[in-house]
Amino acid sequence: MEQSEEHDIDKPVISYVFPRHGLELACDLDDTIRTIFLTSDEFVRFNEHFLDLPFSSSRQQVLERLGSPSKSGGPISDPILGEFGLWDRFAWPGYTIHVAFRPDSDRIRQIMLMRPDMVPGASGEEKEKMGAPNGAKRGRTGRG
Repeated sequence: MEQSEEHDIDKPVISYVFPRHGLELACDLDDTIRTIFLTSDEFVRFNEHFLDLPFSSSRQQVLERLGSPSKSGGPISDPILGEFGLWDRFAWPGYTIHVAFRPDSDRIRQIMLMRPDMVPGASGEEKEKMGAPNGAKRGRTGRG
């Protein structure tokens, strides 16, 4: 396990990274979990036996399982972070699931489970509908 702290974003974050297991926990300074990242790609593989939504799922299968996304985005290419495929966000009161797809195939690359106040780019009104506390700010940068 690796532990790191970031202080150059809106709120400081402590990350607990388990690189061989495809798991990362992003926490507040009091160790309250903000976001859980589950990753499966050519470098790491999360043990998906714990999931009802396997990483081998196509986008269509994800939509059939989770319904209509609250927001979606197209593929991006970042010079530092690399290639990312399509993504869909599913918001419910109290939590949000963000599913990112592989850029080279119609399969899941990463699943993020986050508190409503950590949803990147969501407006104050959107965060309020999802159950975020008043005055909540944007979460991690660089993650769709």
